[in-house]
Amino acid sequence: MLEEPAHTLISWMKVILIVALVLLVARQFIYEPVEVHGKSMMPTFEENDRIILMKISEIEPFDMIVFKVADEKNYLKRVIGIAGDTVEIAEGTLQINGVAAEEPYLKNNRLLASQGDYGQMAEDFPAITVPAGYYFVLGDNRLNSVDSRMIGFIKKEDVIGEVMFRLSPAKQFGPVE
Repeated sequence: MLEEPAHTLISWMKVILIVALVLLVARQFIYEPVEVHGKSMMPTFEENDRIILMKISEIEPFDMIVFKVADEKNYLKRVIGIAGDTVEIAEGTLQINGVAAEEPYLKNNRLLASQGDYGQMAEDFPAITVPAGYYFVLGDNRLNSVDSRMIGFIKKEDVIGEVMFRLSPAKQFGPVE
């Protein structure tokens, strides 16, 4: 009779150990939770928002990524250009390969810039072509963002992952578009 409870306990311990191991491996190689710091992606992301990064996704234009920078900080920015793209800001308008980019996520920031006598969202930036193995990134809060305009291209190897899910605030819980 005593063997049955002990056997059940051992079976549950095995299940818990296997689940913990799977979660640990997944956390190391597939996903990573991150807390947002700074204002460079406002209003898309605010200070202390919590997000989940996928480490194994294919990065495309306008995806949001977290990457390592030289001063050992991690930055959250939006991918604007991928290898071979020519990126420029002319008269406050982002152009990719000579075509004005639609940026609906900047609607609120454009309104704030016009109300604050800034005129345009960002200073003009000359055309630059993204080399192979790199990304060109910008923050959504263009007036307050350290991004590829200052730090240059981002190496693919420095990308930690793509933002896929928001955990908090609770009212915005869910997949990130």
